Amino acid sequence: MNFAICQTDFIKPSDFNDNPPNFPKVVLPSFATEEIAETDTLDSTSYLVKGYRVQIVISQNVNELEVIQDKLMQSVDKKIYIIFELPNYKLRVGNFLNRKEAESFQKKIVRLGYKTAWVVPTMIEMED
Repeated sequence: MNFAICQTDFIKPSDFNDNPPNFPKVVLPSFATEEIAETDTLDSTSYLVKGYRVQIVISQNVNELEVIQDKLMQSVDKKIYIIFELPNYKLRVGNFLNRKEAESFQKKIVRLGYKTAWVVPTMIEMED
């Protein structure tokens, strides 16, 4: 006996309506060999240099970090960043040229109740 199987219901690519994915901006830490790295995401008076920030918290939920950011804006006078480094969002504060300044600020953040805050080396914004 010979059997032949025939399928009449073919799936065509046009049968699927996929929306394009909405990926977050990915910022990977990088220390270039040059001391200053220009970037088009900063305004014309800013540039990036090697430095430090205080990292407050890591989460996969950006909304959680935005709530913390709102609270911190009332307590600190430093710039606050929410960045995405695969697979997490990270809330970081400040632009410090040396580690000692960053560690001093980290102690202030710990006193505000963020006991797991730590200093991280990263590219920071500097203004002309």
